[in-house]
Amino acid sequence: MVFTGVDVGVAVLVLISAILATARGFTREVLSLATWAGSAAIAAYMYFYHRDIAATYIKEELVATGVTVVGTFLVALIVLHLLTMWIGDLVVDSRVGPLDRTLGFVFGAARGILICVVAAIFANFLLAPNLPAMVKDAKSYPPLLSAGDYLIGLLPDDVEKQFTDFLEKRNQNPDAPGPDDTTTPTDDAAGDASAPPADISSSAPAAGA
Repeated sequence: MVFTGVDVGVAVLVLISAILATARGFTREVLSLATWAGSAAIAAYMYFYHRDIAATYIKEELVATGVTVVGTFLVALIVLHLLTMWIGDLVVDSRVGPLDRTLGFVFGAARGILICVVAAIFANFLLAPNLPAMVKDAKSYPPLLSAGDYLIGLLPDDVEKQFTDFLEKRNQNPDAPGPDDTTTPTDDAAGDASAPPADISSSAPAAGA
């Protein structure tokens, strides 16, 4: 069995993700995701309901809205990050610390695999049917693509249909000429040559005029 550089890259990525998650712990990893999601939710709330807070100090409406949303997001991110770091340290230093790190390893490996699956989806989405040989020959590519198809199947029907229709079009020959591209310059010249000559007798002056 021969492995390609893609297989090595997938293995290294999954291993690094698992090691980092083990060092941080499962609780801290999950709370880190919650921190970003919570910060984005708070920023969205400010955008929809209190976007004019900075308008008192900034006359430009677009700039005032941007300052409000970005400032709220950064403040919420810092506060929630400090809170999750404190909670994560308490869990890691407690009796359940070893279990938390073990779950962190599993979480990190799953996260690394998910990243590879998403990468395989986009590779097939953007490069098919012109995938590099090292990707086509990779032993890990078919399982990753199968997992990607499963994830796509979980999407709503309209999104899944649009995605699969695009992939089917991409898998067809993109260089095939369309119905309007079949005419060649030779055909045009032949068509011009076969046209009947114009009747010039009517344009000649009448004799004896």
